Amino acid sequence: MRFHRGWRGTSPVISLPGSSWARWVVVAVGVGVLVTALVAAVGPYRQTREFRDAVACHRDTGHCLRGEPGLIVGRRSYVTHSDDGPTTHYELTWQRADGSRQTRKVTSRFYNKTWEGQSVTLRLWDGEVVAIEVTGGVQWFLPKSGGMFGAWLFVAFCGLGVALWGLLFGWWDGLFWLCFRLFWWMLLSITPLSLVHFLAFGIEDGSELIVKAVGLLIYTLGIGWALYDSIVDP
Repeated sequence: MRFHRGWRGTSPVISLPGSSWARWVVVAVGVGVLVTALVAAVGPYRQTREFRDAVACHRDTGHCLRGEPGLIVGRRSYVTHSDDGPTTHYELTWQRADGSRQTRKVTSRFYNKTWEGQSVTLRLWDGEVVAIEVTGGVQWFLPKSGGMFGAWLFVAFCGLGVALWGLLFGWWDGLFWLCFRLFWWMLLSITPLSLVHFLAFGIEDGSELIVKAVGLLIYTLGIGWALYDSIVDP
């Protein structure tokens, strides 16, 4: 295997010398985005860790997250189609004690345990609904801090990709290959983003951890190989 030099298909490969100012501008932009995103992620990370402690405490004692009565006022399932085939989605709408309503996606297993007009218990953390409980089941939701942490991790991953391209490669072989590699790099970002869920909720079942870890490893290796193959000669 060797890195491309010269031509790739019909596109000339333009290499930037190691001392090129343009190459180091690319590196600086990537590092700047990476550092900014990591600094911004500190606050959401700490809040997500606090949420995990509350979840662990609640699982042990059942009294660490404030409960509020709620009512299921709507249920909906719908199907979307993609190259992988049809996918069924499930949504529940509930009404809080103050009359406000909220709709969230849930798993099919939890959906099948609910009905319209059913009384439920809503679990709150920092004023936000993070779980809904019914007899024989509970559905957890990632808090806003977890979503923000994941978003900043995604931005940091983008910055890392730009910085690595400038440091290790630094060539231009056409817009198509730039978009192609960017697509695979973004798919690879699912690997660090999956850690957000583990950080927020932990692992209740050891077998679940093994299955998810193996699946994530296979996914990462597959995407990584596709990305690697796009930047080297066979």
